[in-house]
Amino acid sequence: MESKFFNEGVLEMLMALEGVLKKQNIDFYLVGALARDISLSHDPSFAPKRKTNDVDIAILLATEEQFYQVKNLLLESGDFAAHESEAVKLFYKNSIELDLLPFGDIENENRETKIGQPRLFVIDVPGFIEVFPEAETYPLGQGKMLKVCPIEGLILLKLIANDDRPGRTKDIADIEHIISVYFDLKTVEIYEQYLEVLDLYEATDREYLKLVSSRIIGRKIASMLVGSPKLSDRVIGILERKKSGLYWLEILAGMQEERKVIPGDWDRRRVLEKFAKKEDK
Repeated sequence: MESKFFNEGVLEMLMALEGVLKKQNIDFYLVGALARDISLSHDPSFAPKRKTNDVDIAILLATEEQFYQVKNLLLESGDFAAHESEAVKLFYKNSIELDLLPFGDIENENRETKIGQPRLFVIDVPGFIEVFPEAETYPLGQGKMLKVCPIEGLILLKLIANDDRPGRTKDIADIEHIISVYFDLKTVEIYEQYLEVLDLYEATDREYLKLVSSRIIGRKIASMLVGSPKLSDRVIGILERKKSGLYWLEILAGMQEERKVIPGDWDRRRVLEKFAKKEDK
């Protein structure tokens, strides 16, 4: 990934953020619109015409106190300013909007993160810890690295977000767009790892590439959720309710296939162990 994918201010902000978090041994990854844009930018024809100034960062934390330690360090740098009411929102040099979205042990049993100052702020974060081990790493420059939510993880998070807030129709539009370009973005991987999926559909079907893509996306989502059977069941329920969409049914079929292959009876905390082993390689 080249810095051309970012506005200059966003790149500068990410490098400053990475420096602060690395010193505190705190891990994070990029989610939201910027992560989507980076994934789509692998093919120049899908790259966004306008680069976003809104940045969403999922940050792995143990406690609310740790969140405020990180926030205060960023504020003390002089480059970040606090939002007057939203505890998780910061502004970088009055131009870049940054949302810090804590996940990990800081979550409660309902998969929520509650931040209490300046007012109680509740964030739903199901899926963040499950996607984390699959985050893709890209160079920012000057030896700094950035972890980015994989495109299948974006679909998972958007499915959950839309279920929580059905009025967010942009989530569905984003998913449908990703499905429409997924085959072109993942052609090499599909031919190397998913040849059998290509044979599940008639190549003459005008929706062939989208059907194949949806099935593979479903398998990857199920693999991410192997340690979280309750969340996996929830996502399956979401897809089952979307009976009017052909692609939703294919994502569902892919998930069901993968769940038969991968046992789902281990605790979701093993997800972080999986990540640690991946980092050691």
